[in-house]
Amino acid sequence: MTGERDCRMPERSHRRTGMAFLALLAIFALGACTQPRDAVPIGGTLSVLGPDQALIEAVSQGEVAPGWEISGEMPPGALAIHQIDKYRALGVTAGATPFALLRRTHASLLATPYLSWAWHTDQVARSGSHPVRILVVLVDRDRKAERSWWQFGGGNVTRVIQMVWNASALGRGSVVGPRVEADRPESARYIARGGPEQGNSWRFDTVDLALIHRQVWPGDDPSKMDIRYIGVAAQASTSPASMPATMNVAAIRLMR
Repeated sequence: MTGERDCRMPERSHRRTGMAFLALLAIFALGACTQPRDAVPIGGTLSVLGPDQALIEAVSQGEVAPGWEISGEMPPGALAIHQIDKYRALGVTAGATPFALLRRTHASLLATPYLSWAWHTDQVARSGSHPVRILVVLVDRDRKAERSWWQFGGGNVTRVIQMVWNASALGRGSVVGPRVEADRPESARYIARGGPEQGNSWRFDTVDLALIHRQVWPGDDPSKMDIRYIGVAAQASTSPASMPATMNVAAIRLMR
């Protein structure tokens, strides 16, 4: 790992937070309509994961929903639909091999920079971050990527931003990166939540992807960056079968 730095994002209370919270609650109730194969923002808003009925049916049948792609080797039973409280969510369980389930999107980073989501976990590691995280994949329209990410997306991935649940709540709001690995594009981690005290309850978060990108990669031209994929990913986990590392995710949404 080279060139990695930790940038603490300022705590901000912008007007979008209240609206995003209400919108997230509303999205939990959705799920009856199948979304297009390639998700495109309509009116500056894009619902990425509800989960909707198409994803629910695909997961229940062990298939991949239209518009979604799997990268890596996903263990059997890694995906499930869970009902927690009054909300329905996609449960993602980390296994022995890393994998990702991502939805293809066509969105401009500057046009729709705000990402909102809800997540719930029972098991929070005492050290390190939770192996399941939310992933945002960026592509520079004018740049030919030199490395692919798990041979994903035709090898044209430029940047990857991960939203993680850390072992401690103290690092919340920190941006760590860029992380450089030999066979993958540069990545950054945003610590959105942390600590076991945050577990066992639904948590709602909103981040400014354009701000994270600018902090980690100030030399990039943000006007040329597209958000090409959004979804969930799991690192390899050694958690015992009796205590699986599972993250429940819902209401992932892009907006401006």
